[in-house]
Amino acid sequence: MNIKINLYTDIMISLIIPCAGKSSRFKGKPKWLRTCPNGNLMIQECLKGLDLGNVNDIYICFLKEHIDEFCNGCDMKNLFAFTKKNINILIINEYTKSQSETTYKILQNFNIEGPIFIKDCDNYFEHTITKGNYVCGLYINNNNPINELHNKSFIEINSANEIINICEKQIISNKICVGGYSFLDANIFKQCFKKCINIYNISKKELYISHIIHTLLLEKHRFFIKKIEKYIDWGTQKEWEKYFSEYKTLFIDIDGTLFYNSSEFFSPKWGETDPIQENINIIKKLYKTGKVKIFLTTARKDQYRDITINQLKKYKIPYDDIIFNLFHCKRFLINDFSNTNPYPSAIAINLKRNSPLLKELLTI
Repeated sequence: MNIKINLYTDIMISLIIPCAGKSSRFKGKPKWLRTCPNGNLMIQECLKGLDLGNVNDIYICFLKEHIDEFCNGCDMKNLFAFTKKNINILIINEYTKSQSETTYKILQNFNIEGPIFIKDCDNYFEHTITKGNYVCGLYINNNNPINELHNKSFIEINSANEIINICEKQIISNKICVGGYSFLDANIFKQCFKKCINIYNISKKELYISHIIHTLLLEKHRFFIKKIEKYIDWGTQKEWEKYFSEYKTLFIDIDGTLFYNSSEFFSPKWGETDPIQENINIIKKLYKTGKVKIFLTTARKDQYRDITINQLKKYKIPYDDIIFNLFHCKRFLINDFSNTNPYPSAIAINLKRNSPLLKELLTI
């Protein structure tokens, strides 16, 4: 009887994040340095959905010219302190031709052995990293629409969720790879990479990790699909701008917008008026998405803070903060715009006092 022994039962998984390409699809900064709406860098946010319980070391490769130009002496390891893992940084002088080449350089430089998990830096998905040969995949349906399908790698599986085919930019199924690849043995990856350089003629086209997996499938290695959820794609400038546009910060006046207008001196007084329920309903709906910050603004004086807060609580109006003591006059919102926050970066809505038509004017 032949018994296969798993040599890596007690070895933790090494997480590999390759970031040494040209990043030519993005204007200005390399994509991994883009700031997400929540303030995290893309390179940080791409790790937030991963359960790292089985990971001990994280290995990341950067291009020296990107570090020199954009990072200004930043302690790169400190960017990943939130993971509470050992962080290993490789900085190389020349950009690599592919993600697989960057991965190979990391494995060689740090002499990594045992199980590895390779994660794209330009997306988010939720997954518990485990040992094995598998690919993180998304099943395309109405709940998981993907706009840039022509840029994806596709997976075919059998009834046991075993991968029988994987290919780049050819629609062969309704399952795509989302940029998470697990290999039980780093040495097998390295050996196959060197072999694939000749098979796929790397000087003429990019050697994708899917090419390596496809080659291993032909050699009777078994890979499986692990279905993931909540996939967010940042792979192109278009996809990044689409993602960015889903987030909003709203500054909303209280009197005449959320409540019928009132006054400090004359009836009805501050805190006494009824809600404009149609307007409240729309901001409740937006707030529940988790993609909207709401700052309430008012000319009410700070001494009316408790009255105001109690009135907001009574009608369960969501908000993040309140700005009191504004002038009763025109208000100007001034904000900068750039490639990362395109023009127009500030929009004004003038709503007729006590109008319930906020939903019609708030086109987001």
